[in-house]
Amino acid sequence: MQLNIFELTSIYLYITLAACAFYLAIMFFQKINRTRGSGVDLGPIFGLGFFVLFFGIVYVCWGYMHYFGYEYDFHPLPLYKTGILMTYFALIGVVFFSEKIIGKTKFAFTFFSIGCCVYGIFFTFTEFDLRLFTYITNPITVAFILISFLYFLKVKTTGEIRKQMFSAFLCYIGFLIFFLLDIEGIKALLPFPMEISSIISSIGVIITLVYLGTIFLRFETFTEFGWKDKLRELYIIAPNGTTLFHYSFIRDERNQDLDLISSGLTGVEGILGELIQSKKKLKIVDHQDIKIIFEYGEYTTIALITYENLRIYLPKLTSLRVKFEKLFQDVLKDWSGRIEVFRPANHLVNEFFG
Repeated sequence: MQLNIFELTSIYLYITLAACAFYLAIMFFQKINRTRGSGVDLGPIFGLGFFVLFFGIVYVCWGYMHYFGYEYDFHPLPLYKTGILMTYFALIGVVFFSEKIIGKTKFAFTFFSIGCCVYGIFFTFTEFDLRLFTYITNPITVAFILISFLYFLKVKTTGEIRKQMFSAFLCYIGFLIFFLLDIEGIKALLPFPMEISSIISSIGVIITLVYLGTIFLRFETFTEFGWKDKLRELYIIAPNGTTLFHYSFIRDERNQDLDLISSGLTGVEGILGELIQSKKKLKIVDHQDIKIIFEYGEYTTIALITYENLRIYLPKLTSLRVKFEKLFQDVLKDWSGRIEVFRPANHLVNEFFG
């Protein structure tokens, strides 16, 4: 039987989709290789790489399976079973990614997905059994991933990261819709030939998958979702080394000599500047598990002490410095030494870091 143009196109699109997935997998695993040894949690990146790798294998299986279906009018059970089980492996990657970021589920859904995969391998013997088992269990996993995205949007993210996660959420919804268009039961309900549905599905999945992968590849580290948990202390320092304002993000705050600390921070900045003979000011001090990020203004220097250097902190520090110097401009020009006048800065810190 000779394949028609639509059948041939759908098979080529399966191959294209698999190639896109494998390319994204390579990108994620290269990111892991580049980041290894930096102290960044690589688990979420590995989960995404695991997902796109096995998702690509799914479409390799489906491409062959549809070829047999178009050419010989039958679906080899081993090929069908492999494709479904690879879908479970792909879902394990996304669920692991979600649970790593949430951090409160003790990987319960990851173990659930692994259990489903094991059951599918050893306890389903016909295409009908595997299809029925998949239709029962997969919606649970997909719903968990959907709820995870909503949790990221509501609790874990703010500002620019929230915008990116909202785009990822919309992409995920589109991805699900297009993916479902290639399910046999759904294709049978549509008013056009099944191969047309496969073509529309593949094009939509390619677009949403690539865009989704691009969004997540932009993140330097997925600990940015919990950037508030990485904050320790913030100092706003006068040119003479006096602490104008101090804010602690940790509860176990101890009595400290704030002026001694701020003088030490500015002293480190000055000494290192002299040693390296650079005209550029020091921006970051990396002391293993503690990072100090500096932001310089006309009247002040801000030092943010964190447990990790995240890209999200830099624009926040700049905005805080600009607003602080604007709010206290008249005081800073002729400062008399009274630090209580800067107490309203608490509201500024809460605005940018709260």
